[in-house]
Amino acid sequence: MNIAIGMELFDVHTHKKPLAVVNGYDVRYILNIYPEDFKNAEEDIDSLFSCGVHPWYSLNTESDLQLLTEIAQDKRVIAIGEAGLDKLQGADLAIQTDVFRRQIELAIQTHKPMIIHCVKAWDELIALYKEYKTAIPWIIHGYRGKPEQAKQLAALGFKLSVGEMCSDETIKSIPSDSLFCETDTSVISIYGVYQRVAEVLNITVDKLSTIIAHNVKCTFR
Repeated sequence: MNIAIGMELFDVHTHKKPLAVVNGYDVRYILNIYPEDFKNAEEDIDSLFSCGVHPWYSLNTESDLQLLTEIAQDKRVIAIGEAGLDKLQGADLAIQTDVFRRQIELAIQTHKPMIIHCVKAWDELIALYKEYKTAIPWIIHGYRGKPEQAKQLAALGFKLSVGEMCSDETIKSIPSDSLFCETDTSVISIYGVYQRVAEVLNITVDKLSTIIAHNVKCTFR
């Protein structure tokens, strides 16, 4: 499925397939899926996917990482992840980091962006980003940090995807060319997310849809 700019809403990170049309907008989405579940999507020719090993499940992942390497060749898989670091849940950070590194390297190899999960490990994430110095986009999903941190991350080159939990001041602090929207596991529709973000930015949903469609087109080549 080609990504085309039009009157569309893009949900860059969701765990469930959304309605095809919401409030008159066509909905495009990236469905997050785990490697072992991808075989169930073989007949799904209408979806685009992100596929990765989540830091919560980074123990004993050799078979998952090998499978991910194969899956990443599929044209429907347009991003690697969600992958990353979490100091509050999951295996020891050293193990998480090793699994994350392997996915970073796979993303570089396949020229596909990364969907990032990060909790309380910002210094480590930034250090890895600087170490790899890759042009592959890193999109931090579900971002809800403080405005100052959002500005710092965007200045470094990170992209930030926001959902219903992000504060107004943080949304305002994200440069327009670094902004994405998502639903993740929320019951709110992607239109609801766009509507809220547009209200915070004092622009129309149509204008926001144009901004994010352009970001999607530039990021997911």
